[in-house]
Amino acid sequence: MEEKKYTVQKSRLIDSQKNTLFKQLLSRFLIYQIIRVSSLITILFSYKSKKADESFNKKKFVFMGRFESNNWIAAHIKPLAESNVCEHIWIVADKKMLEIENVTYVTPSPIIQKIFGNTFARTYTAYKVTKKNKVDYVGGFHLLLNGIFANVIARMNATKSIYFCVGGWSEIVGGGVYSGTPIFKDSGKHDCVLEKRLINYIKTIDLVVTMGNKAKSYLENKQVENVVVNPGGIDKSVFQNFSKEKNNDLILVARLDPVKRVDRFLTIVEKLKLKLPNISALVVGGGNRLKEYELLSQQLGLNKNVTFTGATVDVTSYLVDSRVFVLTSDSEGLPLSCMEAATLGLPIVASDIGDLSDLVESGKTGYLINKEDISEFVDKLHLLITNKKLAEQVSLDALHKSEKFTLQAASTIWEKAIN
Repeated sequence: MEEKKYTVQKSRLIDSQKNTLFKQLLSRFLIYQIIRVSSLITILFSYKSKKADESFNKKKFVFMGRFESNNWIAAHIKPLAESNVCEHIWIVADKKMLEIENVTYVTPSPIIQKIFGNTFARTYTAYKVTKKNKVDYVGGFHLLLNGIFANVIARMNATKSIYFCVGGWSEIVGGGVYSGTPIFKDSGKHDCVLEKRLINYIKTIDLVVTMGNKAKSYLENKQVENVVVNPGGIDKSVFQNFSKEKNNDLILVARLDPVKRVDRFLTIVEKLKLKLPNISALVVGGGNRLKEYELLSQQLGLNKNVTFTGATVDVTSYLVDSRVFVLTSDSEGLPLSCMEAATLGLPIVASDIGDLSDLVESGKTGYLINKEDISEFVDKLHLLITNKKLAEQVSLDALHKSEKFTLQAASTIWEKAIN
């Protein structure tokens, strides 16, 4: 039952098994050593752990991770920075990003990055920042490896730890082989023993933040406590006064990675074109597969129907110009792009995966569809494009649903979780 409910991207395991045996064995060796050493440090420094702080003083935070965009920072960091529980946040990242009051960016030394790699350079830098500023919480985005190392830093400095479970259960199931994370993705094995060790390690973390309720249920079913759902928040003021005539039918916003299944989206557009010859679609995002998908689009005869924007910081203008938001991924948590689309009143037609059911109510704010069911995608998209009255009602329902995903709502969740 659990296996059916908590689906993963099985193609990642297949790709992992293509690695040489030596690479697989080396990956497993390194993974187990990382978990063993991290667990040992956690135990050795457990005597230093802070006692529960019952005061309502504002707190100081250090976060580390590989942050993809300014919009992502705005949705996940800004709500905490503007809450009444935050004194200051230090973000240890590879580059400086969106300027926010009470937030300081710290980039690791290029020399340390070159010698030890980005992840270990961020960890060392986060340790120094934590020690210097006597912070209250150390957090890592994604378990592998930022979340693990954030907990180590917290224990060594007698402070508390936060793990942001951005990718949901795919970060944990099978020992992380489905996560796409370096080292873990190369193991070539669905490792139930490692999965159990990861769960046991998560139990030592003080606060776990998931993007949706399904991921929360997965962890609680594994007896993980102190789990809070906070998908982040959208600053609605940024999306005001954008009412305009729509010039584009469909939009997909994604990093052009295989897991996003842009090839599936193009196939759907190809089928729709048989019913709607002038169908128009945007693929917004960059990545190594851009040329490959552009070629596929040409081969499917979609030159006049599909436009690839490439990487852009102005996603909003493309969303505003579109009628329906489409997501065809094999695996997701609760994507920020979906929350932005709902905030603009776009109906959402998406794969029934991850925590999307928190936002998309099938038949009301959009449709959740079996990710392999191309014909169902085509039918529902055709319905929304051709039935203007239905599309307007779904748009209104999406706007109403988006009220649960505002910056203010996310700030309130933080205040309850920290206090």
